[in-house]
Amino acid sequence: MTGLVDLTVALSSYDHTLDLTKGDVRIAGTRPNFIDLPLSEMFRRFVTYRDWDVSEISLVKYAMLRAAGDDDVVAIPVFTSRMFRHAAIYVRRERIHEPEDLRGARVGIPEWANSAGVWARGLLSDMYGVGPFEIQWVQGGLCSPGRAPVLSAPRLPDNAELEQVDDRSLEEMLWDGDLDALITPAVPPSLLAAAENGAGIGRLFNDVSAAEREYFKATRCLPVMHTVAIRRDLLERYPWLASNLYRAFEVAKRRYFVRLTEISASRTAIPWAAAYVARARELFGDELWPYGVDANQQSLEVFLRYGTEQGLFANPLEVDDLFIDVEPFVDGLV
Repeated sequence: MTGLVDLTVALSSYDHTLDLTKGDVRIAGTRPNFIDLPLSEMFRRFVTYRDWDVSEISLVKYAMLRAAGDDDVVAIPVFTSRMFRHAAIYVRRERIHEPEDLRGARVGIPEWANSAGVWARGLLSDMYGVGPFEIQWVQGGLCSPGRAPVLSAPRLPDNAELEQVDDRSLEEMLWDGDLDALITPAVPPSLLAAAENGAGIGRLFNDVSAAEREYFKATRCLPVMHTVAIRRDLLERYPWLASNLYRAFEVAKRRYFVRLTEISASRTAIPWAAAYVARARELFGDELWPYGVDANQQSLEVFLRYGTEQGLFANPLEVDDLFIDVEPFVDGLV
């Protein structure tokens, strides 16, 4: 087959993109080569070196690039990862009993410019009145010392306390009592085990699901973690690429939900998966995982507010500044 554009696409492994990465759904006009790497490496290499044509990217890192005037990459409104981050907050049980106890506490984070951290700090502020700069923050490697941030916040206020620690890991510091809490999307096994057996360290929220539902009802946000960006020089040569990518991601996602809700045979190894999806739709609406700007306007506006409040953007941003226009998905496209 000739006339196809060769693409390198860095994308983590997700069930809702599986049909795309295994080739059952085509990106029209292209011949893609998919690359699956640890997310931290994927983001660092694309943000720093633009190693691929298309890449999954941290939403906050992408927004920081845009706010700084870097338009070498541009995103399509596809959101590969989205999660509530209440379960990402781990605390020493003898010190922290409720969110308000975090005021004045020493809290570890792998990186200030981390989407999970943006949402976690935002929920603490919105729901419990604990502002992002009422906490003493400690930044460093999670399980081993020495992690350097990919991007640094350009507009931290004078009263911000953000200490970089390079000689110890955050996990070690939490166990030793030198931290009161830790916010991290990737949880070390020792903390998971402790949360299960009550060994001194556990999640801040005892009923995570209830806290997440309360947050959604208050904010109407299903937090966005990652989006998909394209090198602008490639788009200048092939302006149709953004819409074709968007449509391929949409088709793959729709096929996934068909499998997830299949009742004649179980396509997922989870009992009552279809019933769970039906219950989730009672809360979130028919579209559980929407792509596109309009369907995600509220979540994106809240995210930008959080990022601004947390000193992450060199210049103000609006939702319209983030994404290239794409042609809408056409029903019946397979």
